[in-house]
Amino acid sequence: MRVLDATLAHYYALALVAVARADEQIGLEEGQRLQERLEERAGRPVPLDDLLLAESIEPAHLAELLRSSTGPFRGGTVHPGELAAMIVVDAIAVVLAKGYVSEAEAREVIRFATALGCSIEEVRAMSQHLTPWLTGPI
Repeated sequence: MRVLDATLAHYYALALVAVARADEQIGLEEGQRLQERLEERAGRPVPLDDLLLAESIEPAHLAELLRSSTGPFRGGTVHPGELAAMIVVDAIAVVLAKGYVSEAEAREVIRFATALGCSIEEVRAMSQHLTPWLTGPI
């Protein structure tokens, strides 16, 4: 699993929290899986409580930060499509801890992936769990 630099790991974490919160709740199983995924990507312990209290990030804002030549990611260490794939795969793993993907969670995952430049076909290839929500408006 690819380890992200501290700044990118923080924004990635905010994206995963946004997805997990999309259905208004993060259960115990989801919280544990979220903690595991975040720590794997960050390569260090991540204080989940701090992330839950932090302001949410919108998909368009994350994409803007990633593409900006003057933003925190100007080093270009991760391609937007690669980050989108990480968010899709990890977010689906987190929400499946409760046994299913809700419509709100799926739509949030799709919003992040498409904001980061992925086509609907690319998103479909990343996770079969999103297929029911890839036919209508996002």
